[in-house]
Amino acid sequence: MRLLCLLAIVLLFSWSHSAQAKDAQGKKVHLHGTLIDNLCWNDRKGDPAALLREHSKACLQMPDCVRSGYAIVTQDGKVYKMDPASNQSTTQWIAATSHDANWQVDVKGRVQPDGMLDVSKIQLQK
Repeated sequence: MRLLCLLAIVLLFSWSHSAQAKDAQGKKVHLHGTLIDNLCWNDRKGDPAALLREHSKACLQMPDCVRSGYAIVTQDGKVYKMDPASNQSTTQWIAATSHDANWQVDVKGRVQPDGMLDVSKIQLQK
């Protein structure tokens, strides 16, 4: 009987630990939205739709904009700020593309428990 109780406790602990580990990895997401740097998004004035549509590669690559990090703004207005590793890979991805404005993207990744987006894949919408 004691062995059975011990086994039950071990199973409960391992189940609880695996659930916590899964939560720590974050919720999988597939987002469709517009790439923007946090500096421009936070300082926006006027029509946010125009800013998203007209925002340029040159601005995304300005040192202050790069330092501020990037975010995805979805059509329903939700903003997903990227984690530092995703900001770094997105900076490289922007540099490698010839695209200039209206940064409509598809993004796959995970929203971490702290709310930051861990990007596993980003591409321009087709």
